[in-house]
Amino acid sequence: MTTRITIRKPDDWHLHVRDGAMLKAVLPFTAKHFGRAILMPNLVPPVVTTKDAIAYRERITAALPAGSTFKPLMTCYLTDDTDPDDVERGFTQGVFTGVKLYPAHATTNSAAGVTDHRKIMRVLERMEQIGMPFLMHGEDVDPEVDIFDREAMFIERYLSKWTRQFPGLRFILEHLSSKHGVDFVRSAAPQVGGTITPYHLVLTPRIGSAGGSSPTCTACPSSRRRRTLNGPRHYRLPPNEARITLEKSSWTAPAEIKVEGPDEKALVYRGGETIEWKVVSD
Repeated sequence: MTTRITIRKPDDWHLHVRDGAMLKAVLPFTAKHFGRAILMPNLVPPVVTTKDAIAYRERITAALPAGSTFKPLMTCYLTDDTDPDDVERGFTQGVFTGVKLYPAHATTNSAAGVTDHRKIMRVLERMEQIGMPFLMHGEDVDPEVDIFDREAMFIERYLSKWTRQFPGLRFILEHLSSKHGVDFVRSAAPQVGGTITPYHLVLTPRIGSAGGSSPTCTACPSSRRRRTLNGPRHYRLPPNEARITLEKSSWTAPAEIKVEGPDEKALVYRGGETIEWKVVSD
């Protein structure tokens, strides 16, 4: 007997689709099965103003397949010079869903990120006043901090203090990578939420650099449905009403997808491997 489970259409609370040809190549894969997604703003140049976000949202919408109901949720790339008035304008106009912190030089396309956390206090104060979520790439980039301790030190030096300084501000510690991070989010909930990127759980220091083998996912879809609901609640968004159906039926993920232009292709995570579940209807 074939096993099938119907669940709410999921949301992606941390999504990179880049821009240009890459955007056009990868966005349809998310839009096919997801109701909406928080779009990361670390482009070149980054999405730093309401005007930038409107233009990026238009490019995203233009790249969607015909008839798609997918909704992009835009974020503001925080810099040392971000204008609190523009942040509020973008939020009240329904352009920005949240503001995203990238410590300068912490990750991809983060050169324009925050160099001094003291310079963003006016923005955080305004966000607390208007009820706007604060998304964080939670790493302390102090060169004296071991790379494996960056998340823990970010929490100790900054986030734990900010939660007390701004008790009405909702925080999201994105792509949690340590037990320390998970424990802090649990202890600070509901003020602090967190996201987990599945492949980050697989690419440990032991196997990440060598490629390694991917363990079989044993989590039930029903448990993930319950977490689909925590995300909308934290962002104060209604749950999706649309549904998708999952079937326990093996299929092989493609190794790559074609991208027009100089990139030529994008590699698919777990490409060429056998996946035990597939979406059979939307």
